[in-house]
Amino acid sequence: MASTSTVWTDEELRAKVGQLFVVGFHGHVPSEDIKTLIKVHKVGAVILFLRNVSTASQLLDLTNSLQATAKESGHKQGLFMAIDQENGLVTRVKSPVAAQMPGPMALGATGDADNACKVATATAETLKSFGINFNYAPVADVNSEPKNPVIGVRSPSDDPDTVARFVSAQVKGLSEGGIIPCVKHFPGHGDTAVDSHYGLPVITKRKDELDACELIPFKRAVLEKVDSVMTAHIALPGISDPSRKNVPASLNPDAIKILREEMKYDGLVVSDCLEMDGVRATFGAEKGAVMALKAGTDSVMICHTISAQVGAIEQVIQAVKDGELSQEAIEASVKRVEALKSKYLADTKPIPTSALNQAEARNKRQEAMAAQVYAESTTLVRSEHGALPISKSGKKIVFVSPGKTLAGGGAVESGEEKTREPYTPATYIDVLRAHDPNIVDIRFHYGTLLSTEEEKHISEADFVIFATRNASLSPYQKEFGLALGKKLGKKLIVVATCDPYDFIEENDEIKNYITIYEPTIPAFKSAVDVIFGITSPRGKLPVGHFATDHGIKAFGGSEEEVKKISQMWDLVFPKWPIALPRLAKILRQPHGRHYLHEGGFCLSFLEAGPNGKIAAVGVLPGYRGKGLGTALLRKAQKELVNTALLFDQGPLKSLAIGSVFPRLWCEVPVDFSQGEKDFLMHKGFRHPKKPTSRDLYRNITKEVAPPETIARVAKLPWKFSPWSAELYEECMTKQRANFKNIGWVQAYERLADANQHHEVMVAFDPDTNAQIGWTLMCSPSSVVCDDFAFLPLMPSKEKTGLIACVGVDESARGKGVGLALLVKAMENMRERGVEGICIDWVVIRGFYERLGFEVCWEYEGFEW
Repeated sequence: MASTSTVWTDEELRAKVGQLFVVGFHGHVPSEDIKTLIKVHKVGAVILFLRNVSTASQLLDLTNSLQATAKESGHKQGLFMAIDQENGLVTRVKSPVAAQMPGPMALGATGDADNACKVATATAETLKSFGINFNYAPVADVNSEPKNPVIGVRSPSDDPDTVARFVSAQVKGLSEGGIIPCVKHFPGHGDTAVDSHYGLPVITKRKDELDACELIPFKRAVLEKVDSVMTAHIALPGISDPSRKNVPASLNPDAIKILREEMKYDGLVVSDCLEMDGVRATFGAEKGAVMALKAGTDSVMICHTISAQVGAIEQVIQAVKDGELSQEAIEASVKRVEALKSKYLADTKPIPTSALNQAEARNKRQEAMAAQVYAESTTLVRSEHGALPISKSGKKIVFVSPGKTLAGGGAVESGEEKTREPYTPATYIDVLRAHDPNIVDIRFHYGTLLSTEEEKHISEADFVIFATRNASLSPYQKEFGLALGKKLGKKLIVVATCDPYDFIEENDEIKNYITIYEPTIPAFKSAVDVIFGITSPRGKLPVGHFATDHGIKAFGGSEEEVKKISQMWDLVFPKWPIALPRLAKILRQPHGRHYLHEGGFCLSFLEAGPNGKIAAVGVLPGYRGKGLGTALLRKAQKELVNTALLFDQGPLKSLAIGSVFPRLWCEVPVDFSQGEKDFLMHKGFRHPKKPTSRDLYRNITKEVAPPETIARVAKLPWKFSPWSAELYEECMTKQRANFKNIGWVQAYERLADANQHHEVMVAFDPDTNAQIGWTLMCSPSSVVCDDFAFLPLMPSKEKTGLIACVGVDESARGKGVGLALLVKAMENMRERGVEGICIDWVVIRGFYERLGFEVCWEYEGFEW
């Protein structure tokens, strides 16, 4: 065991370990099991499921009672009272106890993240009114695998940037509403065809592939300081030590290190339920609890079985006593729990029953808001001209839907309805008959043929409305729907009530196709309103984006391509013009990786290291908001990674916005619009904690420095002269030894290759004549200045030169060599006709300003 100042007593140890457990129980009142866990084992969190909710008064009594039990048992702080209120498909507090709220993919289909914030705010209001303070939501998984058996419509989209935006909005709504949000399931459960409730999914992606998709929403949430993150029971051999290739992320230190070390996350990390087969069947819930805490998890969840809950607590206690788990690690997790409780649970007084008097008015208000969002989400994927809306007058309408079979199906023990259930609610017909009481209702079942009478109804119908649920994975539904489509043509209207994939590609057979993203009654009502012309469809498919490359092509270097990019550049960045010859040289650099489309372009470079640089992304106004910018950026990211691997340079060490040699912007100009910066934030780029960088400028036509500085330099013993070919070997040997920036060293090499040695000033030791300092002092005609796109925009226009790569040998630092180099370089440049000086990418403050330099442009960093 690591050394500690004190060793806890058994009672202290039990109290601390108990705070790190989340437990569930069965029933509408506190069971003896849950009372024992709170009183004896000091558990700090309780999770509620549908099995724990019956009425509003019962739910309020339950949470009040559980908090009272904790207080009477000596808990210093109240309980985390948690729930999975994701909304939509996964809703624990249902109507009529609370208003039904739209789920994640329905929100994604509206395209408006403000809707996500509004729904999350309403959810927080409801939960808080019932004494619930912790919501295991929102889902931050990217549903990149359409056959995913557990996520599906629980995700806002298959596009990581869309997911990031909507997750961010939900986090804001929940936290500002006084409810702790928890993004899940880190590092991403969207690209699997296995349900971790019933097995261990394996995702074989490399880290860079996770960076490009799954991790983007989590990075965004962490940047915005989300209070908690839930880990997933998925194996990730591509990021794991070989000995842990089959260990789920929830128990795997390699996965949690990405959170803690790479993303610098110091919030609460919660495991998914350890009784899911992704853990239970491989390691067992009890051992899994020890492994999760050892890996860096703070809070472990065991939802169902008292024997597993008590067994896990005891194993963790023993692991601390044996030194397998350190007191320091436990204490760090306890402090995170306590900090979060202090932030959100300052008041755990019983909520009076009188508070329920507001429930009815609240539910009505929220139902009205939800109805508007459902209307915005309902998506008409396609329809035949004149088919919709349908007229009820004198028309025979038949409604066909899949019914629940006696064998299998239903809700899991927790009350969570499976994403992939193949049946729809029987009460859909009531929604339809509110428009036309004569609609014929036909329920069909797996393995059962329609009756002769049912077949007759369908044949005689003017319109058949067919509601599907997960038909893309339910062959009998799919076959039935396709048969109906061939038979009925434009008379068939299909409503996909859950996954939008059911008939997304069957344009020929299914002419009229509506998607609603969840099988809830309010969502179905919004589709029915569209069918009968009460409302117009306003939603857009939130899936199908990530795989689209928009026809983007790699830059080949032709004159035509250069001119095309130049024309687009002038339209996208009119304040930053680049002359065509200069742009051509920049584009044709051998380490460039550029991509273009008729509506936009992306310029990127693979620097030594290997380090990736996204220099610019530009999209013409008419193409914005359609995913082209995202596709261009993703294409560049992917190709930078692949190119580095192809040439055996290894994985990228960094990826940032900006460029070195050649130079467009070193980072992102601070005066770019917030919308442009948000675009990068939505893509997973973050602000590093560092000062802004600046490009400095001064005019040297009258003087190169204040008189007192020139006088000081004149007294220094160093000798100075321009570089020459004879000085090359010593210079480069010392450059490589002193400076690790390869681009810096290459700048000197390029000048030498072009026989432009005079563009460098060298400082010498007067006694030994050894070189001790160097700086570029490039006139506008130097090969290095060709790389600087915006030098001609400086105040001296075409007569602005560059001072860069100022370096002093380690033996001579702190003696004024750098200052003297600058003065001597500027004197030389003025003699050569240079009128203004740029010093680029300056982070330090005060030094250059003493020489009369002023800020010309300022930049902020965006790193992956």
